[in-house]
Amino acid sequence: MHTAAYRALGLDYVYVAFGTEDTAGAMAAMRALGIRGLGVTMPHKLRIAAFLDALTDEARAIGAVNTVVNDDGRLTGHNVDWIGALRAFREVFEPAGRTAAVVGAGGGARAIAWGLKHAGCTVSVFNRNEAAGRALALQMGGEFAGAPAALATMPETTQPFDLIAHATPVGFHDPTSSLIPPTALRPQTIVFDAVPMPIRTKLLCDAEAAGCRTIPGLRMQLHQAACQFELYTGRTPDLAILERALCTAMAETT
Repeated sequence: MHTAAYRALGLDYVYVAFGTEDTAGAMAAMRALGIRGLGVTMPHKLRIAAFLDALTDEARAIGAVNTVVNDDGRLTGHNVDWIGALRAFREVFEPAGRTAAVVGAGGGARAIAWGLKHAGCTVSVFNRNEAAGRALALQMGGEFAGAPAALATMPETTQPFDLIAHATPVGFHDPTSSLIPPTALRPQTIVFDAVPMPIRTKLLCDAEAAGCRTIPGLRMQLHQAACQFELYTGRTPDLAILERALCTAMAETT
Protein backbone atom coordinates (compact mmCIF):
# COMPACT_ATOMS: atom_id res chain seq x y z
CA MET A 1 0.00 0.00 0.00
CA HIS A 2 2.52 2.56 1.15
CA THR A 3 5.05 1.98 -1.61
CA ALA A 4 2.36 2.14 -4.31
CA ALA A 5 1.21 5.51 -2.95
CA TYR A 6 4.80 6.80 -2.71
CA ARG A 7 5.35 5.97 -6.37
CA ALA A 8 2.10 7.66 -7.38
CA LEU A 9 3.23 10.90 -5.71
CA GLY A 10 6.85 10.64 -6.87
CA LEU A 11 8.19 10.35 -3.32
CA ASP A 12 11.58 8.75 -2.67
CA TYR A 13 10.34 6.46 0.10
CA VAL A 14 10.04 2.69 0.42
CA TYR A 15 8.09 0.65 2.98
CA VAL A 16 9.47 -2.75 4.01
CA ALA A 17 8.73 -5.33 6.71
CA PHE A 18 11.03 -6.14 9.63
CA GLY A 19 10.37 -9.15 11.84
CA THR A 20 11.79 -8.81 15.34
CA GLU A 21 10.98 -9.64 18.95
CA ASP A 22 13.50 -7.04 20.20
CA THR A 23 11.46 -3.88 20.74
CA ALA A 24 14.27 -1.87 22.32
CA GLY A 25 16.71 -2.90 19.60
CA ALA A 26 14.23 -1.92 16.89
CA MET A 27 13.91 1.58 18.33
CA ALA A 28 17.69 1.91 18.61
CA ALA A 29 17.96 0.84 14.96
CA MET A 30 15.32 3.38 13.95
CA ARG A 31 17.41 6.17 15.48
CA ALA A 32 20.72 4.87 14.13
CA LEU A 33 19.49 4.32 10.58
CA GLY A 34 17.34 7.43 10.37
CA ILE A 35 14.19 5.47 9.54
CA ARG A 36 11.39 8.03 9.14
CA GLY A 37 8.47 5.95 10.33
CA LEU A 38 7.44 2.52 11.53
CA GLY A 39 4.13 0.71 11.62
CA VAL A 40 3.89 -1.36 14.81
CA THR A 41 2.13 -4.67 15.17
CA MET A 42 1.99 -7.57 17.63
CA PRO A 43 3.71 -8.09 20.02
CA HIS A 44 5.09 -4.56 20.22
CA LYS A 45 2.00 -2.31 20.47
CA LEU A 46 1.70 -2.45 24.26
CA ARG A 47 5.36 -2.50 25.24
CA ILE A 48 6.96 -0.04 22.82
CA ALA A 49 6.05 3.12 24.77
CA ALA A 50 8.95 2.58 27.18
CA PHE A 51 11.44 3.10 24.35
CA LEU A 52 9.96 6.29 22.87
CA ASP A 53 10.56 9.97 23.60
CA ALA A 54 6.91 11.01 23.46
CA LEU A 55 3.37 9.74 22.98
CA THR A 56 0.39 11.53 21.49
CA ASP A 57 -2.54 12.06 23.83
CA GLU A 58 -4.51 9.39 21.94
CA ALA A 59 -1.76 6.79 22.18
CA ARG A 60 -1.36 7.49 25.88
CA ALA A 61 -5.10 7.24 26.52
CA ILE A 62 -5.41 4.01 24.53
CA GLY A 63 -2.26 2.51 26.04
CA ALA A 64 -1.02 1.16 22.72
CA VAL A 65 1.10 2.44 19.83
CA ASN A 66 0.76 1.37 16.20
CA THR A 67 2.87 4.05 14.51
CA VAL A 68 6.23 5.66 15.35
CA VAL A 69 7.49 8.82 13.64
CA ASN A 70 11.16 9.85 13.75
CA ASP A 71 11.79 13.62 13.74
CA ASP A 72 15.59 14.00 13.72
CA GLY A 73 16.06 11.28 16.32
CA ARG A 74 13.03 12.12 18.46
CA LEU A 75 10.63 9.18 18.38
CA THR A 76 6.92 9.85 18.88
CA GLY A 77 4.36 7.08 19.32
CA HIS A 78 0.97 7.49 17.67
CA ASN A 79 -2.14 5.36 17.52
CA VAL A 80 -4.17 5.65 14.33
CA ASP A 81 -5.91 2.28 14.66
CA TRP A 82 -8.82 4.06 16.31
CA ILE A 83 -9.13 6.45 13.36
CA GLY A 84 -8.98 3.55 10.90
CA ALA A 85 -11.67 1.70 12.83
CA LEU A 86 -14.01 4.70 13.06
CA ARG A 87 -13.64 5.49 9.37
CA ALA A 88 -14.43 1.87 8.54
CA PHE A 89 -17.49 1.90 10.81
CA ARG A 90 -18.73 5.18 9.36
CA GLU A 91 -18.77 3.67 5.89
CA VAL A 92 -21.70 1.61 7.20
CA PHE A 93 -23.23 3.47 10.16
CA GLU A 94 -22.70 6.35 12.59
CA PRO A 95 -21.56 5.07 16.02
CA ALA A 96 -22.77 8.10 18.00
CA GLY A 97 -25.57 7.13 20.35
CA ARG A 98 -25.19 3.42 19.52
CA THR A 99 -24.05 0.44 21.62
CA ALA A 100 -21.13 -1.86 20.86
CA ALA A 101 -19.63 -5.10 22.11
CA VAL A 102 -15.85 -5.11 21.77
CA VAL A 103 -14.36 -8.60 21.89
CA GLY A 104 -10.75 -8.65 23.07
CA ALA A 105 -8.48 -6.59 25.33
CA GLY A 106 -5.22 -6.24 23.41
CA GLY A 107 -3.84 -3.26 21.53
CA GLY A 108 -6.36 -3.44 18.69
CA ALA A 109 -9.31 -3.81 21.05
CA ARG A 110 -8.07 -0.87 23.12
CA ALA A 111 -7.95 1.35 20.05
CA ILE A 112 -11.37 0.28 18.81
CA ALA A 113 -12.99 0.71 22.23
CA TRP A 114 -11.42 4.14 22.68
CA GLY A 115 -12.46 5.23 19.19
CA LEU A 116 -16.05 4.14 19.76
CA LYS A 117 -16.19 5.89 23.14
CA HIS A 118 -14.67 9.00 21.54
CA ALA A 119 -17.46 8.88 18.93
CA GLY A 120 -20.19 8.75 21.59
CA CYS A 121 -20.86 5.00 21.51
CA THR A 122 -21.54 2.96 24.66
CA VAL A 123 -19.03 0.09 24.90
CA SER A 124 -19.17 -3.30 26.63
CA VAL A 125 -16.07 -5.50 26.70
CA PHE A 126 -16.07 -9.28 26.24
CA ASN A 127 -12.82 -11.16 26.77
CA ARG A 128 -11.61 -14.64 27.66
CA ASN A 129 -9.18 -13.25 30.25
CA GLU A 130 -11.44 -11.66 32.82
CA ALA A 131 -8.79 -9.51 34.50
CA ALA A 132 -7.67 -7.95 31.21
CA GLY A 133 -11.26 -7.47 30.09
CA ARG A 134 -12.29 -5.78 33.33
CA ALA A 135 -9.24 -3.52 33.21
CA LEU A 136 -10.07 -2.37 29.68
CA ALA A 137 -13.73 -1.82 30.50
CA LEU A 138 -12.80 0.27 33.55
CA GLN A 139 -10.33 2.31 31.50
CA MET A 140 -12.91 2.98 28.79
CA GLY A 141 -15.77 3.74 31.14
CA GLY A 142 -17.73 0.72 29.96
CA GLU A 143 -18.72 -2.58 31.51
CA PHE A 144 -17.16 -6.01 31.40
CA ALA A 145 -19.81 -8.43 30.19
CA GLY A 146 -18.01 -11.76 30.32
CA ALA A 147 -16.38 -14.14 27.88
CA PRO A 148 -17.30 -13.92 24.16
CA ALA A 149 -19.57 -16.96 24.56
CA ALA A 150 -21.78 -14.83 26.83
CA LEU A 151 -22.99 -12.98 23.72
CA ALA A 152 -25.01 -16.07 22.83
CA THR A 153 -26.81 -16.26 26.18
CA MET A 154 -28.48 -12.85 25.96
CA PRO A 155 -32.22 -13.03 25.22
CA GLU A 156 -33.01 -11.96 21.67
CA THR A 157 -35.41 -9.32 22.91
CA THR A 158 -32.75 -7.67 25.10
CA GLN A 159 -29.63 -8.04 22.95
CA PRO A 160 -28.36 -4.48 23.29
CA PHE A 161 -25.66 -4.17 20.69
CA ASP A 162 -25.78 -2.31 17.41
CA LEU A 163 -22.20 -3.42 16.68
CA ILE A 164 -20.10 -6.46 17.55
CA ALA A 165 -16.42 -5.65 16.98
CA HIS A 166 -14.07 -8.63 17.17
CA ALA A 167 -10.47 -7.62 17.90
CA THR A 168 -8.49 -10.76 18.83
CA PRO A 169 -6.12 -12.81 16.63
CA VAL A 170 -8.57 -15.73 16.47
CA GLY A 171 -9.31 -16.46 12.83
CA PHE A 172 -6.10 -14.93 11.46
CA HIS A 173 -5.01 -17.17 8.56
CA ASP A 174 -7.57 -19.67 9.88
CA PRO A 175 -10.93 -19.61 8.05
CA THR A 176 -12.35 -22.26 10.40
CA SER A 177 -12.09 -20.41 13.75
CA SER A 178 -14.28 -17.81 15.42
CA LEU A 179 -14.79 -16.74 19.05
CA ILE A 180 -18.34 -15.52 18.44
CA PRO A 181 -21.03 -18.21 18.58
CA PRO A 182 -23.30 -18.06 15.49
CA THR A 183 -26.31 -17.91 17.83
CA ALA A 184 -25.04 -14.52 19.07
CA LEU A 185 -25.46 -13.00 15.61
CA ARG A 186 -28.76 -11.20 15.10
CA PRO A 187 -29.89 -9.69 11.76
CA GLN A 188 -30.09 -6.18 13.23
CA THR A 189 -26.44 -6.27 14.39
CA ILE A 190 -23.47 -4.97 12.40
CA VAL A 191 -20.43 -7.25 12.71
CA PHE A 192 -16.83 -6.13 12.32
CA ASP A 193 -13.78 -8.41 12.34
CA ALA A 194 -10.40 -6.72 12.78
CA VAL A 195 -8.67 -9.85 11.44
CA PRO A 196 -7.44 -8.77 7.99
CA MET A 197 -6.81 -12.19 6.48
CA PRO A 198 -8.68 -14.01 5.16
CA ILE A 199 -10.82 -11.07 4.05
CA ARG A 200 -13.97 -13.14 4.67
CA THR A 201 -13.27 -14.71 8.05
CA LYS A 202 -15.47 -17.39 9.58
CA LEU A 203 -17.04 -14.74 11.79
CA LEU A 204 -17.98 -12.60 8.79
CA CYS A 205 -19.31 -15.63 6.91
CA ASP A 206 -21.40 -16.62 9.93
CA ALA A 207 -22.65 -13.04 10.24
CA GLU A 208 -23.62 -12.84 6.57
CA ALA A 209 -25.48 -16.13 6.91
CA ALA A 210 -27.39 -14.67 9.88
CA GLY A 211 -28.41 -11.62 7.84
CA CYS A 212 -26.01 -9.16 9.50
CA ARG A 213 -24.27 -6.31 7.76
CA THR A 214 -20.51 -6.87 7.93
CA ILE A 215 -17.32 -4.80 7.90
CA PRO A 216 -14.06 -6.61 7.04
CA GLY A 217 -10.79 -5.81 8.81
CA LEU A 218 -9.37 -4.77 5.46
CA ARG A 219 -11.30 -1.48 5.72
CA MET A 220 -9.71 -0.58 9.06
CA GLN A 221 -6.29 -1.56 7.74
CA LEU A 222 -6.77 0.62 4.69
CA HIS A 223 -7.85 3.73 6.59
CA GLN A 224 -5.20 3.49 9.29
CA ALA A 225 -2.55 3.11 6.57
CA ALA A 226 -3.74 6.36 5.00
CA CYS A 227 -3.31 8.09 8.37
CA GLN A 228 0.19 6.64 8.73
CA PHE A 229 1.09 7.83 5.24
CA GLU A 230 0.14 11.39 6.18
CA LEU A 231 2.25 11.22 9.34
CA TYR A 232 5.29 9.93 7.46
CA THR A 233 5.12 12.26 4.45
CA GLY A 234 2.83 15.20 5.19
CA ARG A 235 0.91 14.27 2.03
CA THR A 236 -2.56 12.79 1.57
CA PRO A 237 -2.54 9.49 -0.36
CA ASP A 238 -5.02 8.43 -3.01
CA LEU A 239 -7.20 5.92 -1.13
CA ALA A 240 -8.04 4.09 -4.36
CA ILE A 241 -4.32 3.40 -4.98
CA LEU A 242 -3.90 2.09 -1.43
CA GLU A 243 -6.96 -0.12 -1.82
CA ARG A 244 -5.85 -1.62 -5.15
CA ALA A 245 -2.40 -2.40 -3.75
CA LEU A 246 -3.86 -3.93 -0.59
CA CYS A 247 -6.34 -6.12 -2.47
CA THR A 248 -3.60 -7.29 -4.85
CA ALA A 249 -1.32 -8.18 -1.94
CA MET A 250 -4.14 -10.00 -0.16
CA ALA A 251 -4.94 -12.04 -3.26
CA GLU A 252 -1.29 -12.94 -3.79
CA THR A 253 -0.83 -13.97 -0.16
CA THR A 254 -4.04 -15.99 -0.14
